[in-house]
Amino acid sequence: MNEINNFLENFNDINTEKTFVPAEIEKNKVFPILAYLIPILFFLPICGDGNSTYCKFHANQSFTWLVCLLILGVIMLIVGFIPILGVLIARLIYPLLVLAIDAMFVYGSIKGKAYRLPLIGSLIKLF
Repeated sequence: MNEINNFLENFNDINTEKTFVPAEIEKNKVFPILAYLIPILFFLPICGDGNSTYCKFHANQSFTWLVCLLILGVIMLIVGFIPILGVLIARLIYPLLVLAIDAMFVYGSIKGKAYRLPLIGSLIKLF
């Protein structure tokens, strides 16, 4: 378990995490979880508490995740037409990757961490 925590710390934004208020994390924990599991609900953490840095961060990351899923979904539609390898990637590897990233985000939101998507996690600031 320590190896997984050490790996996930590579994606943790410590400066943002320091701004989270523990009481807000406990009060609003369910909103980011739902927003990550159903990315179209990216606005849900803001509905919970629009002034919380915890909610704003997770709403932004959920929106970024939604944009990534849309772009990757189109790419997987195209890749799915490639015989054998494309089908393997689009039907097996891609869903497992999405599930792993969802699990990382849910785990981070429960623990009060500020996990960002690599490379693009800090590009979109909607809230």
